[in-house]
Order: sequence, then structure tokens, then C-alpha cells
Amino acid sequence: ATAAACPAYAADLCTDAHMKQMDKLIAEMTDPTKQKEATAALDQSKAAMEKGDKAGCMQHMTEAHKAMGL
Repeated sequence: ATAAACPAYAADLCTDAHMKQMDKLIAEMTDPTKQKEATAALDQSKAAMEKGDKAGCMQHMTEAHKAMGL
């Protein structure tokens, strides 16, 4: 809900810099199941970002954050 209400915030999470930060954080995760979930969601988020699909990027980014416990 926050991302939808604040487009600038949404845009900030769909950047190469944030993707790199997420890759690093996911690599440091200790729960392999959650790590796999976060990686899958992040991969989908990256794919959406490459297509210019901001809504899809944010949806998958939110899923990745949830899998990471954020």
C-alpha cells in the first residue's frame, strides 16, 4: 500500500543499485528455503524491471522483501 501511495518510493526500489543490494543481502541469508524464495522473487522483479514494468517489479520486490523478513 505504501508503494502505491508513494510513486517516488516505488521507483527507488526498481534500480540496478537496489538489485545489487538485494543480491548481497540474499546471499547473506542463512535460511535456504527463504533464500530460495527471495532469489526467485528478485529474479522476477529484475525481469519486470528490464521490461519497464514498474508495477510488476514492485510486486516481486515486495515478495522478495517478505521472504527476507523485511
